[in-house]
Amino acid sequence: MIGPAKRLITEEKVKNSSCSHCGEQNTLLAKVFSKMFILKILPFVYGKTTELSCSHCEKVYDKNDTIDPVTQRRVDIIKDDAKHVWFLYLGYVFIITAFIVAVFKDK
Repeated sequence: MIGPAKRLITEEKVKNSSCSHCGEQNTLLAKVFSKMFILKILPFVYGKTTELSCSHCEKVYDKNDTIDPVTQRRVDIIKDDAKHVWFLYLGYVFIITAFIVAVFKDK
């Protein structure tokens, strides 16, 4: 497989928030994904993305939907706290190691 992909890092409820579509309290679910590029078997991580949805009315929020600033701040905190899985950096390690070996091979 060659191309962009995403992998779920964490899934967490957004506390003290309500859905703007149905009005239910504490039903918003934030999913944080690792954005990466796959080159055969080597992953290269280049960012994170979030998806916000309501577990009550099944509404999935996109970039055009308006979210109140307090809820957006809470989603951003969840996104910042999420960490990429360590093995998603193996593509960078492989490229750096191959570069170092190539540089010092002739010396």
